[in-house]
Amino acid sequence: MRTVRLASLQLRSDRAGVGFVTAAGTGFALAGTEAVHPLGAFLIALTVAAAALFATPYTFWLRADEQGVTLVRYLLPRRFAWSELHGLAMEFGEEVESGRHHLTLRLWLADPPGRVCGPLLGKVTVTDEDTPAGVPPRSMAELFALFGERGLPVEEAEFANEVLRVRGLPPLRPLPGWVAPAEGAPAPERAYADAPGIEEEARRVEALRTGAERRARLRREYLLRHAALSDRVFLRDGDGLALAIALRAAGQLVEHDRITVEGDQRHYVRRQYLNWRALNP
Repeated sequence: MRTVRLASLQLRSDRAGVGFVTAAGTGFALAGTEAVHPLGAFLIALTVAAAALFATPYTFWLRADEQGVTLVRYLLPRRFAWSELHGLAMEFGEEVESGRHHLTLRLWLADPPGRVCGPLLGKVTVTDEDTPAGVPPRSMAELFALFGERGLPVEEAEFANEVLRVRGLPPLRPLPGWVAPAEGAPAPERAYADAPGIEEEARRVEALRTGAERRARLRREYLLRHAALSDRVFLRDGDGLALAIALRAAGQLVEHDRITVEGDQRHYVRRQYLNWRALNP
């Protein structure tokens, strides 16, 4: 059995919000009874806010065993079998008011599909380039290591490996080889059915490339869309140079995703692009 304390993966602003809501509810409840002097109600609410601020992080933890994981949030446990987990979802974001960048960590559930359907594990501040800010929390490295040991995908593997390196832990292991589903890889006509026109997509991919050089959050999307675009160009033109470019682009995506693909790696590109378009219509 292994427990990862998630206290250090909670932003202070989020903890303060919980404390404020709890304190406000307590204050209104006491004021409504008229059993406590308003000053007393205020002092009690202030004490509740302080207690919530310091206690909230310690009500978050994740415990893993051979059958699955138990996630506790605000002392409420939820149990997930390993078969229910697709991996660890990681999403970079930026606060509108402050401009600060952060990384949100969630359980990535196998059903229902989708990256952000799972419960929140934590949110940490990152640099403007979406890299670890300072010395990353030990609990975050332990979280990455746990999913890596189980052979479950960890999004933003470059970020995760940097955290593991700083904390003196081994990098994530390559994922098991990808095998096309029983019905086979999707045909190009299906994979690219609702894709933008080649010229339009080429302009979008070129614009995305510039952003991907600065932001880790855009790197996989760029590699995927570049590989799909290269595949489509070859299917249209059919010349040897276009094929070499398509195979190279597919290889870059496979390398980024840390997997092995038997046979034509463009089949993996088509499957991944179809999945991506389902989430980004």
